[in-house]
Amino acid sequence: MNRLQQIWVFLSQPKVYWRIFSLLLAMTFWLLAAGDGSLSGTERITTIAVEVQNLPSDLALVGSPEMVRVRIRGLSPILNRGEDSLVAKIDLSGAEEGSETYAVDVEAPLGIEVVTITPRWVNVYTEQVTEAVFPVTLALLGVDSSKVVTGLNAAPSVVTVKGPRSTLEEIDHVVAHLSLDSLFEKKELLAPVQALDFQGRGLFGLEIEPREIVVSFKQSKEASPVEEEGDEVDS
Repeated sequence: MNRLQQIWVFLSQPKVYWRIFSLLLAMTFWLLAAGDGSLSGTERITTIAVEVQNLPSDLALVGSPEMVRVRIRGLSPILNRGEDSLVAKIDLSGAEEGSETYAVDVEAPLGIEVVTITPRWVNVYTEQVTEAVFPVTLALLGVDSSKVVTGLNAAPSVVTVKGPRSTLEEIDHVVAHLSLDSLFEKKELLAPVQALDFQGRGLFGLEIEPREIVVSFKQSKEASPVEEEGDEVDS
C-alpha cells in the first residue's frame, strides 16, 4: 500500500504528469502524421513471396512457390511501418519427392492482423538430389577460335556438380572462363566454373565443388603459346 502511495505521489507532481501528457500528445501527433490523419483501423492487400523451410537435405526444390496475396488489418501507422516485415512460409519437413501441396503460414508483426491468405495452399515440386563428375573446359576470352593455346594447366581438371536430377541431365559441359591477357601477366589465376546446357545457356540451382579452379600457364621455350588450328582447350 505504501508503495502505491509513493507511486501516486510521484505521478501527481506537476512536472511529472505534464511530461507524461506531452509524451502522449507527441505520440498521438506522430500516429496521425504516419496514418495520413487517421487513427482508425484499416485493411490492405499485399503480395509477398513464399519462403521454403525445413527442406530435407536429399531433396531439391524445382522452381519457386507462387506468391500469395495477404489481406492485413491494423492501424494505418502500424501497417505503413510493418507491412514489409510480413513473412509467408511453408514447412517441408517430411517432404517426399514429387508434387505436393502445403499450407501457407504468414507471420506478422505485433499490431498487424492477418485476415486472409490467397491462395491458402501452394503446390511445390521436389526432386532427389544427385551428383556427377564433369571435366572442365577452359573457355579463353580474347582468343580467335581458329587458334589454340598451349601450356595451360587446370587444377582440378574435374568438378563435382550436385543438384536436382532433371537439371543435371541438362548439363552439356562445364566451363571456366578466363582472360588470356590476365593469365599471361599473372601466370596463375582463379577461374569461376559454370555449368552450361547444349545451347550454351547457364544452368542454375546447382552446387559446384569447387566453385573456382586454379589455372596456370607455363610457356615452352621452343613453342609459341598460341598456335593455329583448334578451339577451346580441354584440361
